[in-house]
Amino acid sequence: MKRLRVLGPLGALLLAACQTQPMRPATDEPLGSKPAPTPIAVETKTAPEQVTRYFLLPAEPQPLSSPDQILQRLRARFVDAPCRKLPRIEYWQGRYAGSPKRFSSQIAAILPMMATVLDALDRYHLPGEYALLPIAESWYRPQARGAGDHVGLWQIGRSTAHTLDLRVDATYDGRMDALASTDAALRYLAQLNNQFGDWRLAAAAYNVGPYRVQKLVDANDGAGFSHALREPSGLPSGTFEYLARIEALACLLGHSERFGIDLSEADRIDPLVAISLPPGQSSLKAIAEQQDIPVALLSALNPAFRQGFIASTAPRSLLIPESLADRLAQFELPKVAAPPPATIPTDKVHVVRAGDTLGAIARRHGVKLAQLFSLNGLTGRSVLRIGQRIRLAP
Repeated sequence: MKRLRVLGPLGALLLAACQTQPMRPATDEPLGSKPAPTPIAVETKTAPEQVTRYFLLPAEPQPLSSPDQILQRLRARFVDAPCRKLPRIEYWQGRYAGSPKRFSSQIAAILPMMATVLDALDRYHLPGEYALLPIAESWYRPQARGAGDHVGLWQIGRSTAHTLDLRVDATYDGRMDALASTDAALRYLAQLNNQFGDWRLAAAAYNVGPYRVQKLVDANDGAGFSHALREPSGLPSGTFEYLARIEALACLLGHSERFGIDLSEADRIDPLVAISLPPGQSSLKAIAEQQDIPVALLSALNPAFRQGFIASTAPRSLLIPESLADRLAQFELPKVAAPPPATIPTDKVHVVRAGDTLGAIARRHGVKLAQLFSLNGLTGRSVLRIGQRIRLAP
């Protein structure tokens, strides 16, 4: 996720009126339908006639414990019927599922985390296509690190985390917390849905920034999103590719049997649940050893705790497979000493002095200004503070 900006108060979501998910007809022939009598010459724009509002729903989602249940829930939440016959979408279908067996294995591995995201999508009444964004962003890895300082399932930057009220400090990074980051990302996507009224434009805004997308829509007389027409004109080619990847994934998972995608070997999914941690400080390793749980499992699901250390002031939530919930329902937190703080080599850091600007820092150290922005979650409008530490390299 690159250069995100919040467009209005989060509380506005709770004031929006609930409507049923709009099912817009796809502009190209869905896979498996009868052939059209004449070839489709152009792709119709997807600009909606009416903006759909989304907000948090109180209903509790039904638990998902099998691949079929997860795929059915995903398909039920799709706004558009896959698949659209467009070259770039078909290209990405081939890239993802050129080896159906390998792709099946990759999807089976992420189903528990996908089920968690689908539960959140249900609560926010959002399109199922958004459950595919974490595949394009990180392959559903909470510990994933992308370009610059974008991390987690949703690849959220540091400045965006601050805007979305995601805690990031020396001991905890909420962008790597699967539950906290998903809630923040979906609140943001709900705002984008309310603004653009089209899931594709909203996803484009998630990728490249809402201000840029809105400016291009306005400059193109309110143009909707179109792969074939490359609209809105001026949108980066990478963003068109990003949407093509999402639509390719929707096609593959929407018609898995047609592409030879077989998830039958994963007959039951061990859902993920959050448990409350007792007060005190500890570590993932100490808990794993105490409870005879693989430390790699706890670390993979809970990378938000830096160096695996759980500070006494850190959030008291631990994500675990449901099969372990009874074992960890009540236990005494093993106490461990805090690790030494992680340090950044001095040659990779610039300490801001009076009169410094980002441009001057970039020139002094031979670093591109864009790299400074990316590494530090800054923009051209960011204000530097004396003593602030600016990363010069990853």
